[in-house]
Amino acid sequence: MEGPTITCKSIGVYAHALTRGNKYIVKKEDGDKYKIIGNHGKAVWISKTHFIEGNIEVPYLERWKFDDDPKECDLVEVTLTFSDGSERWSLVTTPQKLVNYFEKEMEIPGHNIKHLIIARQWTTMILKKY
Repeated sequence: MEGPTITCKSIGVYAHALTRGNKYIVKKEDGDKYKIIGNHGKAVWISKTHFIEGNIEVPYLERWKFDDDPKECDLVEVTLTFSDGSERWSLVTTPQKLVNYFEKEMEIPGHNIKHLIIARQWTTMILKKY
């Protein structure tokens, strides 16, 4: 008899066995772990924290767009659109642009920048549109 269906919500260190959003059948359950057949075709015990119970659709990033001109701003606002239609925003920068930002803006001993992504270079962000 097959167990319940669970949906992967995070892969952690199990990239060889899990895909975020994939559904898996529980073969056994022991406390805080499920035994499933992973993507690699082998049985593996994985913490329940990586799953949601049931056949759930997990949103994924469909597209994103620059809301600011990357040539003009050190911290560029980006709108992220997910498969469920929800939108979020983030700030994107490069290491050098971050240095520029702190040279211009830093007058206090520290600075908290929420929702910040630091990319190695702009071409990586521009060429790899999701």
